[in-house]
Amino acid sequence: MAAVIDLLRRVEVADHERVTAAWSEIVPFVFRSPGFRPEEDALTIERDGVPVAFTGVLREDPEGLEPFMSWIVVDPSHRAPVLPYLLDWDMAHAERRGAAVLRHLAYRNDEVHRGLLVERGFRRVRSTWTMHRTLDGIAPMPDPPDGIRIATLSEHLDEHGLFEAEQEAFSEHFGFAPETFEEWRYRRFDDAQGEHDRWLVALEGERIVAFLLEAIGGDVAQVAVLGTRRDWRGRGIATALLRTSFARMADSGHREVTLWVDSENETGAVGLYESVGMRPIVIDDTYELDLSDRT
Repeated sequence: MAAVIDLLRRVEVADHERVTAAWSEIVPFVFRSPGFRPEEDALTIERDGVPVAFTGVLREDPEGLEPFMSWIVVDPSHRAPVLPYLLDWDMAHAERRGAAVLRHLAYRNDEVHRGLLVERGFRRVRSTWTMHRTLDGIAPMPDPPDGIRIATLSEHLDEHGLFEAEQEAFSEHFGFAPETFEEWRYRRFDDAQGEHDRWLVALEGERIVAFLLEAIGGDVAQVAVLGTRRDWRGRGIATALLRTSFARMADSGHREVTLWVDSENETGAVGLYESVGMRPIVIDDTYELDLSDRT
């Protein structure tokens, strides 16, 4: 896992001249996915004992009904010879696991990667933006909307309420796969230290109606999760959570923040993030392949 995190950092610096995500927190979360067994579902290529490429194939839901997901990280100097091999491995491994559909991530500016995907029959179905803003001049924590209070999960310890709010808030999102409470809790908390303090929850009475997770242990502060239950959208609750988080991050000495967003999100997430000063800096595309069409 540490080698994968280091590889991601190196590749991002080569591609974007900076690290854009809190990989030291994101990668362990992915590795705890119930449909991912690193010892079987991942492959690393090394040169002189140093990893230069990594790939993984992830099942998105316990029944395998949703599309499988794969991603490849390759040092730029090794992309030409390594990418075709890893992409073919991903496709074959997904088929071995019974996948009907495979989705695959590719950086928008990586023409070699995107070209290989098209050659193998993948088609682009979605785009994800990495959005960014500096934390200079952040205002103090704002007052929440009327009837809403904001607390940390440590202050309002209701993991099951957070689980229910997250499942509802994301149920309409592209690529969403429901989890059991036990699976969700294992990914969110069982391997984490002090994670409850990083969750901000918006409460109406004692009910969690919106939430935000801060990933602040890596190279850059990141809003890792943000969601609002359907009946509470449009009231400025998510904006209040974002501004509260930005103020907390700035007070802790962070100078910038990033987040990932589906650029075609139907809930207006892109407009929300733009309204608080965030702008896209990296675009990743999701490609999809119907494996049932392969002979």
